[in-house]
Amino acid sequence: MILSRSKPATESRPSTGSSSVKKTFPELEDFVLKRDYVGALTMLEFLKHEGNTDVWADVWSAWCWFHLGEYQRALDAYQRVRTRDKLDARVADYITMDIAVCYFYLGMYKESQEAADEAPKCSLKTRLLFHLAHKLGEEETLMRAHAALRDVPEDQLCLASVHYLRAHYQEAIDVYKKLLLERRYKRYEKDDTDWIKLLANTDSTFMALNVYVALCYYKLDYYDVSQEVLGVYLTQHPTSAVAGNLKACNLFRLYNGKAAENELKQISSEQHTFGQDLVKHNLVVFRNGEGALKVLPELVDVVPEARLNLAGYRLRNREPLEARTLLEPLQATSPLHYILRAVVAVRLYNETGDEEQLKLAQQSFHLVGSSASECDTIPGRQCMASSYFLAGHYEEVLVYLNSIKSFFVNDDTFNFNYAQAKVATGFYREAEESLLSIQDEGMRGSFTFLACLCRCHIMNRDAALAWEMCVKSAGTPDSFALLQLVANDSYRMGQFLVAAKAFHMLDRLDGGPEMWEGLRGAVCGCAQAAAANKPSAAAELRDALALLKGPRSHTRADNIVRTITKWAQQNRVPV
Repeated sequence: MILSRSKPATESRPSTGSSSVKKTFPELEDFVLKRDYVGALTMLEFLKHEGNTDVWADVWSAWCWFHLGEYQRALDAYQRVRTRDKLDARVADYITMDIAVCYFYLGMYKESQEAADEAPKCSLKTRLLFHLAHKLGEEETLMRAHAALRDVPEDQLCLASVHYLRAHYQEAIDVYKKLLLERRYKRYEKDDTDWIKLLANTDSTFMALNVYVALCYYKLDYYDVSQEVLGVYLTQHPTSAVAGNLKACNLFRLYNGKAAENELKQISSEQHTFGQDLVKHNLVVFRNGEGALKVLPELVDVVPEARLNLAGYRLRNREPLEARTLLEPLQATSPLHYILRAVVAVRLYNETGDEEQLKLAQQSFHLVGSSASECDTIPGRQCMASSYFLAGHYEEVLVYLNSIKSFFVNDDTFNFNYAQAKVATGFYREAEESLLSIQDEGMRGSFTFLACLCRCHIMNRDAALAWEMCVKSAGTPDSFALLQLVANDSYRMGQFLVAAKAFHMLDRLDGGPEMWEGLRGAVCGCAQAAAANKPSAAAELRDALALLKGPRSHTRADNIVRTITKWAQQNRVPV
């Protein structure tokens, strides 16, 4: 269901047989059947200009405005009809119900409720009250309205739509499949389980069910299945705005924003006014947030996803407080909302150290990852991995990330998180490969990236590479912490020359006693390696001793240098 700023469907009216329409003119039904609502409005305006004052002309004008997505204009037109003198009671009942529907599509649910209460009991009123109960969060009313639904296509479609709005996508698909089975062509075999074939062999009156089923599969992340189902409908209705939007979204998920944008450009504003708010919203998404602050704020209460996408944009621009402000008015019901709430909480925890934010993030990620609808989806597994990551359970993190790794071969964010979990569990070679595959310069310049890669180099016996990274990062805010990591890890792994260089630099920067002790121990480690006749140990010992002989050497360095030099001369080790 698409809300629009032009701002929603009512039962069509019986066609008119007014004698004022000349037979040489096309019939109004011709325009309506072609969905040419602009053409229908043009014809109606001409008839009014020619002096036609019948009520049906105004009613049909309102109906056309409604189907163009111009809900405010439709509402205004219906209200003008209601003010007519001597209005037939049956027409008045129709108008009251239509006004309630217009209010609903404008998002004015209280006004819609009041208008619906004035309307006589009918099937449309039952369906509208069902939707209103969902929108207003009135569960008891929702259950009563649900019980009043009948086993007829209109009511079952209404039930399926509410299933969809409550994120019960499989339940919605089951309703649609039941309707399709009842309306398949006779040539379609009853025991055939090919649902794509079923959709293609459905009575054309229910062809739009292809779009609904495709949308459900899209929400379940089955983008290729969604595209296949959607193709059945687009074959017969290639200019459909809703179907074109959905096809573009599938292309965005399957390929990239450029492919999606090219598809969306085919839905021009000249062809359609319905759904243009959705088109504008999707273009921002496809362009990776370009124009978000210009387009999304005015669509926050129009397109349901606009508020969440604007919050995501704020997060990417390191504005967690603004993102939280956007999310707070809404109760989290969708997986995306829970994920955004979790990411906001993580950002706030990183900035404030508030443990409550960390707990909220863990709970939100776990709620999505463990839910029946999301546990087997890619986002669901990412959420479980994130929950365990925050809890420090890295073995469990890898269980989930390994299951979806093939989908993120070139994804920098995934590779970064995967590498961190590998480092934490001691798989340094695989972690190093993942880190080196990252292309994003922002990630490559972060302390976490540098620290993880330095540790991987050292644990993989390439401490010299880690030292080169330290030299390149000299003078940056994180250089001291990186030197400490390289010094301690190199010492622990027996790569004493790099440890000696790092401790020597730390001793010059800090001068603390532990830095001198680390330097002394590393030099002695080089001497021990030389004594064991390890390859290139003599050259390393010579370089290590040079660190102790400098003009700013430690006062106690002379004794160590003399002792090691004397031993080297006795054992003919060139230092």
